[in-house]
Amino acid sequence: MHINRFPKRALLLIHRPFQRVNVPALVRLCLLAGWVFASAAPASPSAWPEELGLPFTASRDIRLIDNDGFVIGYDMARAQAAWVAYRVVPVADYVEHRRPPFVADPRLGEEPDTGIYAGPRYDRGHLAPNYAMSQLYGEHAQRQSFYYTNIVPQRPRLNQLVWQRLEEIEIDDVATHNSPLWVMLGPIAADTTDKPAAFFRIWLARSEAGDWQAMAFIVPQSVRGDEALSRFLVSIDRIEAMTGLDFLPALAQSRQARLEQGVAPRRRFGLAKLACSPARYAARWQGRDGARLDFDRCATR
Repeated sequence: MHINRFPKRALLLIHRPFQRVNVPALVRLCLLAGWVFASAAPASPSAWPEELGLPFTASRDIRLIDNDGFVIGYDMARAQAAWVAYRVVPVADYVEHRRPPFVADPRLGEEPDTGIYAGPRYDRGHLAPNYAMSQLYGEHAQRQSFYYTNIVPQRPRLNQLVWQRLEEIEIDDVATHNSPLWVMLGPIAADTTDKPAAFFRIWLARSEAGDWQAMAFIVPQSVRGDEALSRFLVSIDRIEAMTGLDFLPALAQSRQARLEQGVAPRRRFGLAKLACSPARYAARWQGRDGARLDFDRCATR
């Protein structure tokens, strides 16, 4: 595990295992020792496909934080992840893990400001999901997913209803038929504050013909909870315009344009059949604030 300043575009756009990073031998040895003693989890599978490249921006101080199973692009000025990337495959056998506490990331050497979570307005929302990290990559990856570097303020309806639905179908359905599924997600700041106004999520997988396919979402904080997930479909270009990030920078421009310009059809990745899947926590929200959730009729909303 390590933290790097986001490298120059021409050199390290692609996340690589630390053994190949150009650092002094002594530092490399220390990183290796830390990895060996810190984790019994599988070796990190978070290495992003080199032909795609990780999100890039020259206008923000973004650090790469490598974890067991996911990588974070951490915005130092905003003290918040700009993006998270990971790989999802189907879960073979469920293994129960105790839910760890939310804690500061020990690699940053500073305490996060957690005051925003003191009241009921915001949940501690995961970017790399707790369930996927624990089931696919082990307890150490799960603990890392509870570091505040992976946590963002999400309104409860978003976190417990819409975001939870996306996380669930992502690993239980989409990854089952499109494995491996590569995921990028992160916050979209409001114009007047650095608190997120919405969140983006991008799915990438190869078709049977071997070509890359993509699907992208923007979900606002103000959701009701029973909306059709397909309602939030957007182009990757729109996410780039709203975040200032350059996605898939290693691809040739023509291939980038093909993946980023259009909005994915609802049938891709089976979303049309999954878009009205009910939320796991729907019962606790039924009738709250006078809103009655109705997933049977969500296609019209």
